[in-house]
Amino acid sequence: MPPERISLTVIRQVLGPILIGVTIYTFLLGVCAVQYFTYFTASFKDNRIIFYAVVWMAVIDVLLTVNAVAGLWHYAIEHFAEVDVLKRTTWNVDLSPLFSTLTAIPVQIFLLYRISRFSNSRILCAFLATLSLGAAVFAWVVSFQVVRKSELTQRATAVTTAYVWLSLSVACDALSSAIMIFYLRRQKSAFKHTNRIISRYIQLSIQSALPVTLCAIVILVLATTSTQTNIHYPFALGLSRFYTITFLTTLNARLDIRETENAISVNSVDLQVINRRARQQEVAIEVTHTRETHIESGWPRLNNKSSTEVDLKLTRV
Repeated sequence: MPPERISLTVIRQVLGPILIGVTIYTFLLGVCAVQYFTYFTASFKDNRIIFYAVVWMAVIDVLLTVNAVAGLWHYAIEHFAEVDVLKRTTWNVDLSPLFSTLTAIPVQIFLLYRISRFSNSRILCAFLATLSLGAAVFAWVVSFQVVRKSELTQRATAVTTAYVWLSLSVACDALSSAIMIFYLRRQKSAFKHTNRIISRYIQLSIQSALPVTLCAIVILVLATTSTQTNIHYPFALGLSRFYTITFLTTLNARLDIRETENAISVNSVDLQVINRRARQQEVAIEVTHTRETHIESGWPRLNNKSSTEVDLKLTRV
């Protein structure tokens, strides 16, 4: 007797999101590959912890992509449109919250390290670390709850735990970025060159938090309103990938910042102009004011930036 067929609506709500999610997830792996190539060829002098964290995330990205494709193969090829199969979720899908923590925790620890460099507050860092570890624990609990009750009709039992997991994750990411922006804004001064670098760091902080925060909020809404479908699955897959992309983008942004610092050299340009003028006529140069600025980079093994600006008074002899 041939297996019972299921309605097209159920296929769209169960299999369709998995197909879309795996397609986008695989495409984003190519984006990550470019970021990995940029990082490993840039010769950053990062410490071993940062380097091995990047290697760890590269390995996890490949393994999670293989896992996602295997889950799609199970539904779309081996058991396409079979009622008993589409009513249940496989472990490839059920463990997606657990898999997301494998990339989220290294990124959040990295953000905590940067905050500790600016704030020097153990209490603040301990609070954020508690949020991060709490989100990871509840994500694991959600995964095991769904694995034990893999039928779509029983998934509502894990909604409360998923709500706590995503709320803690959103709070950790949003607060980390807000605190980072707060301390960066306090570093601003009256010098355009210094403010330009700080503004770039602020932009990176916003870019690091915005994608993962929005993605977690979407998962939270869909998981609580559509408990018997897989509509949330593309965003659940994308959450781990967004952590990787934002992390690598933040690390590789140091190339652009260094190029900006090398390209902008007001003092050298002014001295060249003065030199040309001095060739035409005798000029006396007097230093009237000297200002020195120190910028805390917040990066491992990246030297802090110090700059000196002077006011020159030119008089004809």
